[in-house]
Amino acid sequence: MSTQQDSLASDSVQAPQLLMDADRNTGPGPATAVQHRKVMHRAIFLSDMHLGTRMAHPDKILGFLESHAAETYYLIGDIVDNWYPLTLNWTPSHHEVLRRILALPQSGSRVVFIPGNHDAFFRNYAGTNFGGIEVVNKATHLAADGRRYLLTHGDCCDVFSVRAPIMARVGSLIEKVARGVDAAQKPILQRLGLNRWSGIDRAINRTNAAIRKHDRFEERLSDLARAGGYDGIVCGHFHQPALHDAHGVIYANCGDWTGCNSAIVEDVNGRLGLLGMAPATSPTHGWNGRTGLEGEPVLAG
Repeated sequence: MSTQQDSLASDSVQAPQLLMDADRNTGPGPATAVQHRKVMHRAIFLSDMHLGTRMAHPDKILGFLESHAAETYYLIGDIVDNWYPLTLNWTPSHHEVLRRILALPQSGSRVVFIPGNHDAFFRNYAGTNFGGIEVVNKATHLAADGRRYLLTHGDCCDVFSVRAPIMARVGSLIEKVARGVDAAQKPILQRLGLNRWSGIDRAINRTNAAIRKHDRFEERLSDLARAGGYDGIVCGHFHQPALHDAHGVIYANCGDWTGCNSAIVEDVNGRLGLLGMAPATSPTHGWNGRTGLEGEPVLAG
């Protein structure tokens, strides 16, 4: 339970050993046709799926859920994006992701949902339970090694979201349009036999990285955890996967499922790791950029 346990983890952040799927034939689509032996974790932290938008990668989410399982799942915000009409981009694969998530409590797993700014509507239901899924505005996770982590989406420390919400929405709309253009050009390039052009991805990621470096969000979130007496913080929101302790406490950002396709996991010894379902397009501190097969975990530390 909550007692301090002997662990292989040191006082600094250590990545777990590379977790390999038994069957590497994990395509980018829903992994329903091939049976996989799931990699088991003590906890899985997911954020920023943005279901209901063209940015979402539901097939990659389904592939991850097919290959990984945990005692506890934390959904750290922006799972469903209600900033835009859901019906425009809601597909059967989006529905299947939601169905899989809703089925997790029935399989015996604990599921905790922490709404973000794109699904803030659910913050009105904090303290309630929907089909076994706990809805809270923030949470505390006690790791197997006794470390305590603050879990929050992260928009509370976003200067743009707090001080200029309209600008934040405009920026999100611009990114949505750009991602739409990027998605539209993929099949055209494929039919022409040309390689995919990733200039839009690079431009978006470089812009986001520059903004986040300037507004010092990692430092502010780390300060928030330290002020609460926590050993670290797990968040999302910024679409910048990271795992490090550069600011005095452990900072873990889940990344997203719109480009990075990444998640934070905890192993049985309490160590955190950063896993990816595809190569990161914009490596940041804590994301080593090493790549593996599509659908294969990527070691980060």
